Amino acid sequence: MRRLMPMAPGATAPLTDVHVHLPAYPDPSTVVESASRSGIRLISVTVSPEEAVTSLRLKRETPTAFRAFIGVHPSEAESTPSGIEELSPLWESADGVGEVGLDPKYSEVSAKSAQMRLFEGQVAVAARLHKPLEVHSRGAEGKCLDVLEGYSPPSVLMHWFEGEEFVERVLSRPRCFVSFGPALLYSKKLARVAKRLPPDAVLTESDGPVAFAALGGPAGPGLVPSVAFRLAELWGMRFEDAAHQLSVNFDRFLG
Repeated sequence: MRRLMPMAPGATAPLTDVHVHLPAYPDPSTVVESASRSGIRLISVTVSPEEAVTSLRLKRETPTAFRAFIGVHPSEAESTPSGIEELSPLWESADGVGEVGLDPKYSEVSAKSAQMRLFEGQVAVAARLHKPLEVHSRGAEGKCLDVLEGYSPPSVLMHWFEGEEFVERVLSRPRCFVSFGPALLYSKKLARVAKRLPPDAVLTESDGPVAFAALGGPAGPGLVPSVAFRLAELWGMRFEDAAHQLSVNFDRFLG
């Protein structure tokens, strides 16, 4: 049986945004400062080698402000065929690998495709360097899980996961987490997925600066408290207990 982590009465754990694109903001430092004031811990991800350089520079300037994951997104597979080579000098300085994955929206995801070669190569990097991994799997959940079965990174996050039929496969992996963002506030499908997952397998994200028209267009880490509150509702838990569990999960994901 999975053991939940209750929170002490009257206390609230720090909230977490495990997937925000800091290099995509005009002024990332203001996002970091605002999150810090709100007690929200951040993991920044990248989509390209250029963003990876920016993210690690920001990390050097403020080494304790956020965790820096670097990777090449599936949308860049055709235009950045040498993505892994370009990032090779940077992997050691990163806290994790991401955002990487597969998505048929952008290009082919067959066994020999540019997307597949890029994804497999970056999963191998996470396993070799023993770094946590963030995976984009929209429309290719099964194929992403098939690739992951061949490697053993220390922990895996399935970012914005929508694969209802693959929940059991996700839960069968050790230290495999699913993150929910602001879309959970209006998506019935995501609510069903969240209710099927045990609280100790879940994390929260904003995917900022992505905006959400259904919510009137707000974006960024400031939406994370609402996501955590919605999870507490779905799980039938006090907000404080849900926040504490999510904070524990964050630490477990990072190892």
